Amino acid sequence: MKQVVIVGGGIAGLTAAALIAQEGHAVTVLEGSREWGGSAGKFTRRDLTYPVGATLGMGFEPGGIHARVLDHLGVTHQVKPLDVVMTIRIEGRLIHYYQNRDAFLTELTSHFPEQASSIRAFFAEIEQIHEAIRPLMAELPALPLQDLADVRRLVRHTKSVVLLPYFPLTIGHLLRKHRLADTLFAQVIDGILLDSMQTGQEASALLGAVALSIYHEGAYYVPGGLYRLAEQLKEIAEASGATCLLGRKVTSIRKTPDGFLIEDRRGRLMLADAVICAVPLEGIREVVSSDMRRTLRRTYQRQEKLQQWATFTYYAAIPESIILSDEAFRQVHDPSLPSGHAFISLSRPDDRLRAPAGQRTLTMSCHVPIGTFDKTDRKRYDEQVEVMSAIFEAILEQQFPGFVQQAIERHPGGPGAWVRYTFRPDGGVGGYPQRPSTSLLFAAPFRTGINHFFAIGDTIFPGAGTIGATTSAIHVARQFDVRL
Repeated sequence: MKQVVIVGGGIAGLTAAALIAQEGHAVTVLEGSREWGGSAGKFTRRDLTYPVGATLGMGFEPGGIHARVLDHLGVTHQVKPLDVVMTIRIEGRLIHYYQNRDAFLTELTSHFPEQASSIRAFFAEIEQIHEAIRPLMAELPALPLQDLADVRRLVRHTKSVVLLPYFPLTIGHLLRKHRLADTLFAQVIDGILLDSMQTGQEASALLGAVALSIYHEGAYYVPGGLYRLAEQLKEIAEASGATCLLGRKVTSIRKTPDGFLIEDRRGRLMLADAVICAVPLEGIREVVSSDMRRTLRRTYQRQEKLQQWATFTYYAAIPESIILSDEAFRQVHDPSLPSGHAFISLSRPDDRLRAPAGQRTLTMSCHVPIGTFDKTDRKRYDEQVEVMSAIFEAILEQQFPGFVQQAIERHPGGPGAWVRYTFRPDGGVGGYPQRPSTSLLFAAPFRTGINHFFAIGDTIFPGAGTIGATTSAIHVARQFDVRL
């Protein structure tokens, strides 16, 4: 039995905790904030609950990442499948993103009839790539390759050799191949990819094909929010003997002859045989000793040059009467937004975990470059929040006429809120852009180069979102004899 300390209580950290504790190891989870879930956490105001970030559920279908973890743990989680994943509103068009692949393709070609044959050819190639990747997803090989087990999982399926020509390509290459570049359809693809891959047409063709196919595997509304999955994983870990502690922000990790010495902000010390850091790489560098930092720099030298997106997020509660539909998710394209579009998550009318009858909560967010908001001048920062809030409110008034007059409460949040409440360095969220030069064989590995010291989360392969974070947790759990 090993003494394992997990730094960070988001989806990745709690997945690792539940899996490893069930194997009989002594696990302690140290979460710096007062909520479980990290970027998939929540905050409450009176009888209203707001998911802070990740909201759309994926990976709960049979064989999906979350389903595999839950099956291994012997539990289920309540989710509601979506027939319409989201609506996309762009230049006066209302596009329904159907969970059914054929229905979505029909929807797209009806909006872009002049490009119908090219769109069908584009998605046929996307599906061909995805089908070749599917067996690898079942094996969950860890990249970059670092030991024989990784190699065996990757080469077990000989059909995967058809993917080799796609390694250096981007989704942009495929759009140009099918004569779809510089079209409104390409902007739709950009929006879908940016929300999941942290980049648009520059996304890796291989990972982009997965991102453009994954909703067709299964898309779900999670009652209450994904924070409930985090809380369930925490309870499972505790039932297996783990200790899970909130308000324990780690400030120092040092390697000693007896193991790793972890210190929190109140000076409390803990000794561990192994440490799993479920925080962004930038956050790991802030707390490790100088000798450990030198090793990390060699392992993650590519990531030293990368930058994540930050986000501006606006939370509100509104009367049910001004929404006029029961849809849960919509993507709105608007040139006034820094990234050109925003994602809106609405509570369902029957979700009493988020809002009382007659009310619904919404979370609206858009990508903003890190550094857009002035973190050195509070007055300037507050002015920037006001400007962005006005842009968001104008868009929300268009989407939900009466919003400005009837909103029950509003809570705008710039990148500084993510720093303060989730300890994300510079407010960066979602991991690194998934380009050919920064993903797959060039991604950040879960093995840090320091024995028994691991990294997981959205900045580690495969990166981006709860599915990527959970996959990295599985990779590390296998190092503790978890067979999944």
